[in-house]
Amino acid sequence: MFVTHSFRIPYDQNVYDELRIMQREAAAVWNDIVREATSYYFTCKKWLSKTEIQAIRKQTYDLHSQTVQAIADKYAANRETIRQLRKTDKKAKYPWRRKYYYCIPLKKASMDVSKDTITIKKSEYGYALSDLLTKRKKKEWTEKVPKKNMTVVIPNRSEENLENCNYAEVVWRNGAYWFCYAVSVPKKDLSSYDCKVAGGDLGEIHAVTVATEEKALLVSGRAMRSLSQFRAKALADLSKKMSRCKKGSNQWKKYRQARMRLRQKSKNQLEQLEHKTTKEVIAFLEEEHVTNFVIGHVSGIEKNTKKNSQKKQKTNKKRRQQLSLWNQGKIKQKLTYKAQLKGIQVEETEESYTSQDCPFCGGRHHARGRSFTCSVHKTEIHRDVNGAQNIARKQHHMAGKPLLSVVYKQPVWYKRFLSEEQRQKTKQLNDRPKKEKRIASGMA
Repeated sequence: MFVTHSFRIPYDQNVYDELRIMQREAAAVWNDIVREATSYYFTCKKWLSKTEIQAIRKQTYDLHSQTVQAIADKYAANRETIRQLRKTDKKAKYPWRRKYYYCIPLKKASMDVSKDTITIKKSEYGYALSDLLTKRKKKEWTEKVPKKNMTVVIPNRSEENLENCNYAEVVWRNGAYWFCYAVSVPKKDLSSYDCKVAGGDLGEIHAVTVATEEKALLVSGRAMRSLSQFRAKALADLSKKMSRCKKGSNQWKKYRQARMRLRQKSKNQLEQLEHKTTKEVIAFLEEEHVTNFVIGHVSGIEKNTKKNSQKKQKTNKKRRQQLSLWNQGKIKQKLTYKAQLKGIQVEETEESYTSQDCPFCGGRHHARGRSFTCSVHKTEIHRDVNGAQNIARKQHHMAGKPLLSVVYKQPVWYKRFLSEEQRQKTKQLNDRPKKEKRIASGMA
């Protein structure tokens, strides 16, 4: 299984200047491909193939030939994705926007990896200045343009062995360049374990609820929901202020920068909460020796909540806003790949009425609040736990019996839950001067 990791390239003015030039050159490659492919389509009513696009780009740009081919591959993949989307959504547009900077894709042949450094290859094509002044011309069309090989060296800070890495990218993110690479990670073998099933129910109040026959774990999602609502309100306020300013003025630019900072900060905070939430769930599954994990399919629940009359009756304005801000897709994606790394087989199933179906009498009852009570057997269970178990029952057999334990967790560990030893360390660090704090945090 391939996973993506990244590390930050330490700041060096010469290295950053070279990478910036390569980004501009990569953007020129992308813009030329988009312009020529689009004009060819409108003229001949068919698209240029990937091979034809790559053939035109040879010995034209100051990049490694494999890097230029990788950009053409990304364009072809983007175009194919849009073609599939247009079958259901006619508003999807093929690549058209002009770019000023573009990520630097690197294939295996365009980089040399050692234990301490990563050497990025690039080329410069063209005649010398003396040849241009003397109006030197090609004698034959088969004559090659003079090429000069150059390199950019960055330190290797990866924790994995990158000698077998076949693809990587250099991207600009959060005010610095990052080296993102894909490596193959072996899956854990669970063939020796007996088949054990768990169900997963995604929600807002509880981001993920996972349950087996005996135990259940509920991870709170209130922090993510609160952060998403704050971001929506703050962005709306900044957009309202920007609409009252002249576009391009100094005040308009300040509001735009504030909006960009808010988006980036909230995105980082949400990603951290998502990773911590899914980490708790995978740790629970690994501890319980689960081999099959069934997740409820909730995609589309937030769409057409106002146009669809049946959905509109069940929702109000506040509920529609909560559904539109729900980040269930990212949580499901992280759960899937983390579970697969542990050797757990992930399945998806439709989850309608799973919180209302009774596992004891087989009937269907409405849940009140966060608890579900069977009106026949008078047995009470948490509605999200009941939903998670019923999701698993749609794919596998699971007996209906009272749970032994239900654990509630937060994605962040607050200070009041720290041990006495951890509190003392935190207090000692806070009592130090600012300079000592920075040194201590850097050594840690």
